[in-house]
Amino acid sequence: MKKFFLMFTMFLFVAATANAAIVLDYADNQSEEYPTIAAAQKFAQLVKAKTNGRVTVNVQPGAKLANEEIVLKQLEFGTIDMSRISIPYYANTFDEFKVLQMPYIFDSAAHMHKVLDGAIGDGFLKLTEKENVIALCWFDAGARNFYTTNKPIKTLEDFKLLKLRVQPSEVSVAMANALGATPVPLAYGEVYGALISGEIDGAENNFSSYISVRHNDAAKYLTLTEHMRQPELVVISKSALKELTPADQKAVREAAKEAAKYEREIWTAYEADAKKEAVRKGTKIITLAPAERAKIKAAMQKLEASYSKEYKAIIDKIRNAK
Repeated sequence: MKKFFLMFTMFLFVAATANAAIVLDYADNQSEEYPTIAAAQKFAQLVKAKTNGRVTVNVQPGAKLANEEIVLKQLEFGTIDMSRISIPYYANTFDEFKVLQMPYIFDSAAHMHKVLDGAIGDGFLKLTEKENVIALCWFDAGARNFYTTNKPIKTLEDFKLLKLRVQPSEVSVAMANALGATPVPLAYGEVYGALISGEIDGAENNFSSYISVRHNDAAKYLTLTEHMRQPELVVISKSALKELTPADQKAVREAAKEAAKYEREIWTAYEADAKKEAVRKGTKIITLAPAERAKIKAAMQKLEASYSKEYKAIIDKIRNAK
């Protein structure tokens, strides 16, 4: 009888373990109402449905787990399971990602999506696997514009002597230098305080971020440059993916692709609302004169010369994919 009881107990333990849900912690530095968080929650719902509850995604917004730079390292070590990562953090590891940061490399959101959804985009996704991370899909992050605290940017000359926050990446620093500004690389979470204190004169980001983290409180002038369209990556650590059965791995990959489509849909609406909110709260939006816009664009596009020898083929492919 004791032997039967022991075997029955072991059977129950094995059955319970097999049915226990695997929990994947998903890190994001944005606030709960942000489109990438809504898309992450959608992803979590899809994963749960597609795996019949065997896999649960625990979305942690607001940099609760860590900032992006630290999260990326923890992903590589497998101590965080999933995250949404901005391109500059990968550009610091893989030179090829610098191509996606080139100012005006994409003419429009449609152009960017066409590139990323094809063979070029797939090639970039596979690069991450060298660092024990699997990239699952691309999220949109809109077009970036410059905004300033004390004076508007209306001409190329207006950039001179401005201390501008840029993303901590080689291309972003080079971009500010090309415009004649002084680049100040700062982590995303440090920008609000730097704007308020006067440590910096301005920054650049999309309308959604400009409003969601209240950069508009201090920087009331926003110039429509739309100089960058940087996609973002949803990634999972290799160790976390290996914990799943082949069927559940497939389900996670499918859910990510569906969540990416959803994120693009809600991004457009959210960004439009953010622009309206900015105007309502007193932001003065500057539309550049065509001649000045051409000067600013030409100054930033000179950056490509620094990378054209090594990456000319991929740059040409991107520009021709219209």
